[in-house]
Amino acid sequence: MIWLTLAILIQKTTSVWFKDTFLVPSSTCGLIPPGHLYPFGYHKQPLSAMDIIPNNISTEEFDELYIKPKGYRPGVFRGIQKHTNSVLKWSDEYLGEKFGDYKVLTEVKHEQRQKFGKSLNTLSKFLKEYNTTNQYVVTVLPDEMRHEVHMPPFLQCGTYSHNLLELNLWMGSGDTASQVHYDADHNIHCLLAGKKSFFMIHPDQYHKMYMERLEHTGSNYCPNINQNRVDMLEQSSIADVDYQWDMLYPGDCIFIPAQYSHQVRSYGRSISVTILWDPTVQFDISSLVNCLPNNVSSIADNHVVWNHKIGDIFLDVGYATPHIMRREVEQVWAEWTHRLHQEGAESPEGWSYNEFISLMFDLKRWHLPECTYTRSWVALIAHGLDTDHSLLISPAEIESSSDQLMKAVSHFVDAPNLNDEMYNFCQTQFFYIPPEVVTKEEMEEIKAVGTEKWLQQKGYQSSKNFSELFFDFLKYVRDKIHGQSEDDEDDEDDEGDDNDED
Repeated sequence: MIWLTLAILIQKTTSVWFKDTFLVPSSTCGLIPPGHLYPFGYHKQPLSAMDIIPNNISTEEFDELYIKPKGYRPGVFRGIQKHTNSVLKWSDEYLGEKFGDYKVLTEVKHEQRQKFGKSLNTLSKFLKEYNTTNQYVVTVLPDEMRHEVHMPPFLQCGTYSHNLLELNLWMGSGDTASQVHYDADHNIHCLLAGKKSFFMIHPDQYHKMYMERLEHTGSNYCPNINQNRVDMLEQSSIADVDYQWDMLYPGDCIFIPAQYSHQVRSYGRSISVTILWDPTVQFDISSLVNCLPNNVSSIADNHVVWNHKIGDIFLDVGYATPHIMRREVEQVWAEWTHRLHQEGAESPEGWSYNEFISLMFDLKRWHLPECTYTRSWVALIAHGLDTDHSLLISPAEIESSSDQLMKAVSHFVDAPNLNDEMYNFCQTQFFYIPPEVVTKEEMEEIKAVGTEKWLQQKGYQSSKNFSELFFDFLKYVRDKIHGQSEDDEDDEDDEGDDNDED
């Protein structure tokens, strides 16, 4: 054991950083492999430098060079954000004064790649604490901050611009290290402050990587590899993994293709914004007609599926897109009808509300008990999908459903990003109302007077029983969605204890 300990100590003196060039340790007398008990990437020199992509590359050129090649191809944009407010002005003081009231999600510095374990805070509170805590921000980018970040010209036009999914904000005090992983979406990662290194691994190396699929996400990661101290004796195939490496500085961006493994390290205070778009949609050159990209457009000028406004109940990070969610619900329908056929039953015209509610509880990907409150969540969605008022939800209605309603399905199926105490919806009697069917202003009215009085003001009957109260509320939602007008007469107020649900 003495010789092995001595060999490790010798190896630890042979790895250096020189002017931001990554140099790996050499093997120590053949006793232990290079990179043993070092961070990932120390096992061999990078295969090659990444492409430097012209900042004014056209959408068509980008698709031809970086999307169409087998396995895709990463690349770096140098200085594309350097003249923006996000690079020039985003000090802690500026962010706190201008955007401090926004809620943000935080995680521990060495990530778990799980939705649970996140915390919810205001940005101003995080800014006061992040230099002395083990937390960093990874959250949906608040809408107001989008005006201060540049949208790369190739994403301003055509197919890509019509399929932007999510904009995320990353911020920390440094010494953060991601797990080796890949994501389901194409991603432009823009560094606005600090310094980050990126290790990029081509898909043809995955069989050496001990990767595991993160269920239902389209992502993979390496849970058994300690990215800070790789055991090259136990995980020997890592020694053969080829990779590319580069360092980003403020104003630089990197293209990370979908399903392209990578590992990221930050050094000192860092801020980044990531732009995600759907990789499943084929580029259509005809979509470029009459589109003139420019160098001053902000990402606020583009439509994105998930947003973040002050007062939002959920922070929309990591949810399935409406397109994917719609396909998933259609797949559930196909499996359900196939099972009925095998049992000799006739083909149904659609799901009843109760069948839809039960199937959604089967589809959900987090622990959510079934009770009146949580069933109400799905029932509201069912009312929205039932556009022909048949009390059945048909495949055609799923296919033609709005993106807004599919976002509500995603909120139910995936664990929402809320304070920890809000996860037990049944015990807290948290009456969640999908924002896709009730406006923020209406929500404020409900909070102010309670659901029962609010329904009375809208002309619906008064009720002390929650089930009746809930179905009165469903009537309102249905009328709102379908533009109906019912002449319901107010019943006499029942005597008894109040049961308002805020």
